[in-house]
Amino acid sequence: MEVIERIVKSDCFKPRKPEFDFKLTSEAAAKNWLVLKKYNLNVKDALEAQKSTPLQYGSEFRSPSVLEPLFENHPNWSHLKDILTNGSDWKLEALDEEIRKADLQEALEFGNHKGASIQPELLTKLTVKDVEYGFALPLKRSTIELIPGACMAPVNISPQYSINEFGEIVPKDRLTHDQSYEWGSGYSVNNRVIEDNLLTCPFAHSLRRFINYVVALRRKYPGCRIYCCKVDYKSAFRRMHLNAETAVKSCIQLPDQDIVLMYLRLTFGGKPCPSEWGALSETVCDLANAILSDPDWDPELLFNPQSTELPEPASLPDDIEIAEARELVVNLPVNDTGYADVFIDDTFAVAVDLPGTNNIKS
Repeated sequence: MEVIERIVKSDCFKPRKPEFDFKLTSEAAAKNWLVLKKYNLNVKDALEAQKSTPLQYGSEFRSPSVLEPLFENHPNWSHLKDILTNGSDWKLEALDEEIRKADLQEALEFGNHKGASIQPELLTKLTVKDVEYGFALPLKRSTIELIPGACMAPVNISPQYSINEFGEIVPKDRLTHDQSYEWGSGYSVNNRVIEDNLLTCPFAHSLRRFINYVVALRRKYPGCRIYCCKVDYKSAFRRMHLNAETAVKSCIQLPDQDIVLMYLRLTFGGKPCPSEWGALSETVCDLANAILSDPDWDPELLFNPQSTELPEPASLPDDIEIAEARELVVNLPVNDTGYADVFIDDTFAVAVDLPGTNNIKS
């Protein structure tokens, strides 16, 4: 708990303004090209020169030196530390330079998938915040072929559904970055990813684990209320930087504006992204379970300030009978103080309302 307290009290990153201009305009794209030319079109050198700005790798988080005393013994820490220090670096199979150039030319001529190409105004709406927040670097389409190693993928707009602050299901348009799309060469960024270098994704079975845990909890406490909650990481993938070598391979285009966007953060379509984000979210989830199990933790003294803004727990009416839990195939141990699990960027937790405890407040 003392280590966590020191981290909470440590100074946060105070960024300065980068050299690049993050506006979705031709003028900003032209200026950014001049900045790249200053660094001889070397994106790595250009980004490394932006230290102490939001473009610095890991700028969304406490520095690795601050976090290391807390996470150094976690199996994900070595990989997470590398991401926070150097950005997410996707190991890809080599691609012949002439093939890359031909694929890039084909990509420029192809444009985007139909859902995006027939809705240019919506495409702009879905990308403008990524630019303004510094997640994507705007450049002129005519310059992208001059940037060493540049690769491009088409985007699409997928209609989906979300839940608003009132718990209502509402439509939502999602921009998808199709880095699995194969050009005439038969190659894409995703089919070149060396999968052996990716972290294992244990969150794939999180819902099954969670359901079994709730059943085990109900069997142990047949007459007590059980509360669940879900916490979502806001714009999760956009919090994690891409390494410069990966960023140049994560470009998209807005043909109607004659602009290319080089993504500087995890994309919604890169094969490594769930695993890369999992290096963080699974580590944080394990920390949450460790805190819940620590008898020295006092939630009245050490807590997230935003937790005071959460609504009070909502209970089902008392006249609803509590069902009897069936016996599980395995004997699942239960933590009386609560349990958390995670699926990519969604963390969910469960706790039993035991008299005389802080379980629900925790």
